[in-house]
Amino acid sequence: MISNFFDKKKQKILELYKEKKYQDVIKFGEKLIKKKSNDTQLIYLLGLSSINLQKHLNAEKYFEKLLSLKKTYEIYYIYGNILKSLKKYSEASASFEKAIELNPNFSEAFNNLGNIKKSLNEPGKAIECFKMAIKLKDNNIEALFNLASIYQENNKFEDLIKIYKKLLQFDKNHIKTLYNLGSAYLFLGNILEGKNYFEKVLKLDQSNIPSFRNYVSITKIDKNDKLFKHFQNLNFDKLNNHEKILIFDALSKCYFDQKNNDLGFNYLEKLNVIKKETTKFSLSKQQDKYKNIKEFFESTANFNLKFSDGIKSKPVFILGMPRSGTSLLEQILSTHSKIHGAGELNYLEKIINQLGLIKPKDIKYYFTEIRNYYYKNLSKISEKPYIIDKTPLNCRWIGYIVNAFPEAKIIHIDRNPMAVCWSNYKTLFVDNGLDFSLSQEDMAKYFILYNDLMKFWFKKFKNQIININYEDFVKDFELQTKNILLKFDLDWEDELRNYEKTHRVVKTASFNQVRDKIKKNTSKQWEKYSDYLKPMQNILKNNQIKF
Repeated sequence: MISNFFDKKKQKILELYKEKKYQDVIKFGEKLIKKKSNDTQLIYLLGLSSINLQKHLNAEKYFEKLLSLKKTYEIYYIYGNILKSLKKYSEASASFEKAIELNPNFSEAFNNLGNIKKSLNEPGKAIECFKMAIKLKDNNIEALFNLASIYQENNKFEDLIKIYKKLLQFDKNHIKTLYNLGSAYLFLGNILEGKNYFEKVLKLDQSNIPSFRNYVSITKIDKNDKLFKHFQNLNFDKLNNHEKILIFDALSKCYFDQKNNDLGFNYLEKLNVIKKETTKFSLSKQQDKYKNIKEFFESTANFNLKFSDGIKSKPVFILGMPRSGTSLLEQILSTHSKIHGAGELNYLEKIINQLGLIKPKDIKYYFTEIRNYYYKNLSKISEKPYIIDKTPLNCRWIGYIVNAFPEAKIIHIDRNPMAVCWSNYKTLFVDNGLDFSLSQEDMAKYFILYNDLMKFWFKKFKNQIININYEDFVKDFELQTKNILLKFDLDWEDELRNYEKTHRVVKTASFNQVRDKIKKNTSKQWEKYSDYLKPMQNILKNNQIKF
């Protein structure tokens, strides 16, 4: 009799669940479970309803109870997802592993375990899990996209291209995948193949602004270009701000290609105005930051700390203003068999921001924390004797580098100030930290900040900084490179003469230039636009900056 009553009530709760009345399932289910606390079906319904109501702590409680009564791969899988939502990654990992143990062919569990390994900062294990998920289920689209994402984050672009091509087997006209494939080819230096994919996208979607912008970035546009004609006649009023920024950037480049400087500057200023309205960048905050940095090292610059840990790969910091030639120098040096070019790394800024810019009482602890965090991440990149960190604005952290990494090499590149300011002003950066380039006035003022800090660093650490003048470097890059290698105790290698053929990922705005032979006199190109750049020139002149 009691059993019959219980079953009828449970059936009613099951119907409520099917009707997606999850609150009612919880309301009546919690009352009913008191009569039969070990009913696995009722516990399961309560757990699933809690998940649907985003009450993950309650769901965790129900599935813990369920697993004490019944152990199946499905329950471990759902429990793992609950733990993932609660950010209990280690426990979630164990639950997915248990699900896989009970069902070794469980593709979805491998995929979710891969996501957990990624959250636990174990990219190698994450990649293995995603690969296994795909091996077990060829059309596991989610696992394919997850694998693509982790390849992209870790600059494994050749592997990334294979995954994108596999995804296209399921949908050959998937616009986002075609676009991403084109971008991957650009970063690897295969400009023609990249262009081919952007053209494919534009055939499928004539108004795809990101693909048009990338097409323009690698193509000299004349006024008869069909794509240019189409995009110049778009109704800009219907676009959102992000789309306007991209199309105005592309059209600015088109008009500069056609030597129509009035329209080139018109669109450049339009996009910068839109971006400046939404940026959180503050020049005054930067001025405060630079002031704090100088105060940190004003009285004592070199703390002469000793570190006992053995370092396999020494960091090489190539720094200076963005667009000063840092990418070119990295491309050349990373052609050497004993130097790995890692591109722009954010490790140093991340740990310094975390520790703060106020001088601490325990200096040794402060710089040891910077050293340990940075090397922990750097050691995962390469085992070559030298690893290049080409983050230009690491120039802010020279004092920190000298003290945390006494074995590091620091290369500073200086270039004609107007060449640098103009190149930054006309470049659309993804990184909002470079939003000082959104007006001529801010651009010039930021250069003055940088210039003043570099004078400070040279005064404190002249012997620790290798200074390279860009204009001198491009006149005879071979001699200049040999001089740099001498400071590394490395011999010249003839392969460096063909640096542009080096097969490596370049994701900066210079991805195209570093694949070409060195062009001389580029630092004078700004002079063609001199009449349009008066605000920038006036601020630099008033601050005794020569150009």
